[in-house]
Amino acid sequence: MVESFNSVPIRMLAVIVLYRMDPQDSISFQTLEAARKNAPAGKLSLKLFFYDNTPGGQTSAESPEGSSYESPGENRGLAAAYNRALEIAHQEGYDWLLTLDQDTQLPIDFLSKIGDTAAFVSTLKQVAVIVPTIYDSGVLISPNAGSYTAFPKKFPEGFVGISLENSTSAVNSASMFKVSALRSVGGYDPRFWLDYSDAVMYHRLQSNGLRVFVAGNICVEHELSVQDMKHRVPLERYEAILGAESAYCDECMGRAADVQLLVKFLYRSFYKFWGRGGSLAYSRIAFRFLCRRLFYTRKHRMETWERSVKCRLASSEHEREPMQS
Repeated sequence: MVESFNSVPIRMLAVIVLYRMDPQDSISFQTLEAARKNAPAGKLSLKLFFYDNTPGGQTSAESPEGSSYESPGENRGLAAAYNRALEIAHQEGYDWLLTLDQDTQLPIDFLSKIGDTAAFVSTLKQVAVIVPTIYDSGVLISPNAGSYTAFPKKFPEGFVGISLENSTSAVNSASMFKVSALRSVGGYDPRFWLDYSDAVMYHRLQSNGLRVFVAGNICVEHELSVQDMKHRVPLERYEAILGAESAYCDECMGRAADVQLLVKFLYRSFYKFWGRGGSLAYSRIAFRFLCRRLFYTRKHRMETWERSVKCRLASSEHEREPMQS
């Protein structure tokens, strides 16, 4: 059982990444504010930072009182947003960084509970991050005890404690990192600018001997796009997801994971969409990635993917929408 807040306030910077949404309309902001009001007085020092990936920014966007707002004028993804928040957290002396998407629904006792947990683990040098249990429409999606396998292993329901699994992973949103730990591994990898940014980060942390604290007593709702591929993920995004997944396997995993990814691509090519009456276009993309893994070297795959990422990020700079008056 985690003790209640200690006498020293928990200093936390919370970053919410926006895309075509005003700060006030974000469910993450709304539920975070409700949780802030419910937290014990004087036990939490919380600053809110909005990073807006909307092309051209939003001149009409009004950031809530006491928060800060920044827009690069283009969609730089999650890695750039979280790295910018990490920089601010370090400069302003915050000990913890809470990373949020715009559509995460936090429980009203979120800050009270995660604050208690932060106070408990603050002196445990091996703990780098606290992760809650996250559901999408009732389906448990995070964290995973063994996420680098074909069949992800879940933690027991309600598990609270330090994970001893070296392949523990969680989604980005609602993760709370020690600023010092995140900086010690160089922050987020900018190549994984959107998809698999979380998986790569957790791999980095654990490769450096750092651990994940699972707060199974905190339950969060979050909509994960890949849970409903046909309705939430357009073809271009699906191709980017598979590209990042393939690069993640090549960069971080061993031969066993390589074989498992081949099986996944085979399944997606010939059954996942065809067998369910889905779109042939998605199957063709998966088949193309299957062929790349069968007929090209790891070096060639990584070089091709890195070039595509550079081109995508460069094109976003030249395709900014004009600022609205």
